[in-house]
Amino acid sequence: MNTANKLTILRILLIPLFIAALLLPSVWEAFAPYAHWVAAVIFLAAAITDILDGKYARRHNLVTDFGKLMDPIADKILIVAAFVMLSCLTDEKHPRWLLHPVFTIVFIAREFLISGVRQIAASKGVVIAAGKLGKFKTTFQDIAVIALLLYDEWPFFYLNPYLLYVIEALVYAALILSVVSAIEYIVKNKGVLNFHDR
Repeated sequence: MNTANKLTILRILLIPLFIAALLLPSVWEAFAPYAHWVAAVIFLAAAITDILDGKYARRHNLVTDFGKLMDPIADKILIVAAFVMLSCLTDEKHPRWLLHPVFTIVFIAREFLISGVRQIAASKGVVIAAGKLGKFKTTFQDIAVIALLLYDEWPFFYLNPYLLYVIEALVYAALILSVVSAIEYIVKNKGVLNFHDR
């Protein structure tokens, strides 16, 4: 198994650790002050593997069927896990969800939609590469997840009343990019979709 595929597997293995870090305070109170920090570090590490495995595979011409299948799946599981956890976790420090559930529904629906288009394309022997807007979307989503986890973990952040607005702007940017990139993706690849009965 090549290094790129190992990085993909590592990303998948980091996902349950990310979830566990956020759930652990419910059974071990002493961990609560560190939970969001640990989760953010794990998520960042997983996001970095997403960047590295693709670059490594292309640079060394190690693109495999396993990588084509598992790399996008690992990406989607990671971001879906993050959004679901941000939408359902509440505790004394975070009495409301960190991310509105409607946002999570839109994000997840987008991933299902694009996966469906890719599956149709693959059934016709067409491989669709990720577009620039999709990559921007992923970048903004990753930054937004880490920002939501950490925005009130630093004491001096309480002194900046505008910080939350910045983070909200990041989330809205990720949401807009998710919708726009999905539309662009479908329009660009409408040739693989059959909208008319024969």
